[in-house]
Amino acid sequence: MRQPIPHPDFPPDFDSLGPPRASGRASGARIWLVRHAEVHANFEGTAYGNSDVPLSSTGLEQTRAMGAAFSGMPVELVIASPLARATAMGRAIADSTGARLEFAPGLAEVSRGAWQGLASAEFRARWIADQAQFFADPWHWKGHGGESDADLFARGWPVLERALELARGGNVVLASHYNLIRALVTGALGWSARASFAFRNRPAHASLLVDGPSGFELRANDAADPREVK
Repeated sequence: MRQPIPHPDFPPDFDSLGPPRASGRASGARIWLVRHAEVHANFEGTAYGNSDVPLSSTGLEQTRAMGAAFSGMPVELVIASPLARATAMGRAIADSTGARLEFAPGLAEVSRGAWQGLASAEFRARWIADQAQFFADPWHWKGHGGESDADLFARGWPVLERALELARGGNVVLASHYNLIRALVTGALGWSARASFAFRNRPAHASLLVDGPSGFELRANDAADPREVK
C-alpha cells in the first residue's frame, strides 16, 4: 500500500493558518468523498500526482468491494475524477446503486509541477528545503510550480456544489483522490493547516460531509464501509 509522504514538523502557528469556512445550504445532503483504491506497485514510493496510473490487482478488488458496499444505498449521483483509478471507483459505485455517473476534471489529483514523478524521499527533501515558504502560507504554497491546496479547492468546490444541487437532500458520491478530498474537507470546515495535514483518507476508504443546518460537518472519516456510517 502506498505510504504518504511525511510532512515537515509543523510550527505552532499552523493552528491559526487556513482558509475561511465555506458556506453550506442546510440541505441535509450527504456527500461521500471516496478515494480510489491501491495503485500498481510500480508507482509506490513516487509523487505521481495527477499522472494517470493504473490500479494494482488488490486495488481492483478493493474497488469492487467498495462498489458493493454502496449497493442498496439510495444515491442520486456519482461524480468521478477522469483519472482511471478514480473512474473505476466511480463506475463501480454507480453500477451497484443505479446512480447516474458523471466525470469532472475538477476532481483530479494535484499537479506536482516540476516535482511530479520524483521518489518520495527526493520530494520530501525539496519540500523541507522550501519549508520557510510552505510554513508562511500552506494553503497557497506551490513551490514545485504545480497546484496549491487553494487551487484544488477552487476547481473541486464547484463540483461539490453541483452535487449539492442535484442531491435533493440525499446521498451523492465524489470519487476522487487524497489531496483533492483533503482540500475540499479543509475548505468546507475552515480547518487549520495542522488539522488539514492530519486528515486521513486511505485508498478505497470514504469520508462523509453533511450539509447540516449549522454548516458542513464531517460525519465520518476514513470509513472502510459506508454501511456502518449513521
